[in-house]
Amino acid sequence: MTATNNKSISQSYNIRPCTIADEESAVAVCLKTGDAGNDATLFFDDPKLLGYRYVSPYIHLSPELAFVLEDSDGNVCGYVLATLNNDVFYKQYLEEWLPKMKQLYSSIPSVDEIEKRDWQIIQSFHNDNLESLKVFDDYPSLLHIDLLPKAQGKGYGTKMIHHIESELQRRGSKGVHLEMAANNDRAFHFYTKLGFTVLAQDQETIWLGKKFS
Repeated sequence: MTATNNKSISQSYNIRPCTIADEESAVAVCLKTGDAGNDATLFFDDPKLLGYRYVSPYIHLSPELAFVLEDSDGNVCGYVLATLNNDVFYKQYLEEWLPKMKQLYSSIPSVDEIEKRDWQIIQSFHNDNLESLKVFDDYPSLLHIDLLPKAQGKGYGTKMIHHIESELQRRGSKGVHLEMAANNDRAFHFYTKLGFTVLAQDQETIWLGKKFS
């Protein structure tokens, strides 16, 4: 057996608070898992764009509820991010985060000039408003979780969900929701096994929620 195989078998992982220094790595994880759990690199011209929408705002605006999963070499290979009250967070997102994105992406390119998914996110930076917020009164918190394939199937996803649920409950949350791609059967099975139930759905998205007792 080679040293590489030994290292693979003995690889361990640790959940710890996310810092600003982890942002670049977390953004990379977002891209590598951004196509319904698969690598979305080929779908984006700008490799940071997806993370600027779905990772960075939480690290900057809700840092107390941002955690990463790192391997024994110190590499970030997953994250779980949450908001205590998503209505409050989203207002912060509109007031504090979107102006930075509008400055960084000052114009909306033609959909013919860039990849469609880049265009959709850049357009959202310029057009997002409170009307686009999905509100679930009994599930005010929101979470996002993504793990690279090498960290999956080892129970760490479950541990991270339990960790963030504990943090949310400690801060007084009565329930949490999340959204996922409707075609991600593996993720749906994962969440429902952990007690999440369907709150709403359309052709592209399923919203799941879990109440805290």
